[in-house]
Amino acid sequence: MNFCESCNIACENGRCPKCGRKKLRAVTEDDFCLVAEVDRLFGDNLKDNLEEENIECALMPYGTGVRSKFALPLESYLLYVRYKNFEYVRQILKDKIS
Repeated sequence: MNFCESCNIACENGRCPKCGRKKLRAVTEDDFCLVAEVDRLFGDNLKDNLEEENIECALMPYGTGVRSKFALPLESYLLYVRYKNFEYVRQILKDKIS
């Protein structure tokens, strides 16, 4: 598995799917990787649940510039977790959607 240091994305191919960068390195278990974009309420609840399981995560506010211009909270988060928990968290998200 490869890792784009610019986008924090773990990917299987030799090019980042987000920025197209080719200079990727092997992912390590401690790398924070982008898992998904989630809405604010779900993200806050998910963070609490993951912390109860001792899984480190980071939520970065994400959304349109219009909300930023008016100093309103952004409507989404980008969810990052350590690579060692990446598949587990992806499965949780997949189960929630199904």
